[in-house]
Amino acid sequence: MNALTKVDKIIIDKLLDLPSNDKNEVLNFIEFVRIRQDRSFIDYVNERSKKAGNAIASGERLTSLKELQAEYGKKI
Repeated sequence: MNALTKVDKIIIDKLLDLPSNDKNEVLNFIEFVRIRQDRSFIDYVNERSKKAGNAIASGERLTSLKELQAEYGKKI
C-alpha cells in the first residue's frame, strides 16, 4: 500500500464518521482548494476585497458569504 492510498483511506474513514452537515463543509472546502489557484477566482477575491473595503469605509452593509457564493457561482 503506497502513501497516497494510506492517506486516502484515512480521509475516507474520517469522512464516514462525520455528520451530514460536516460532510457538506468538507465538500465546500474541497471545492475551495480546487479553485483557489484559478486566476479568475483570485481576481474575483481581489475585486470583492476592494468592494468590501469601500463598503466598510462608507458604512455600508457587507455582503454575506451566501451572497458572495451565489455571485461567484454565476461567474463560473
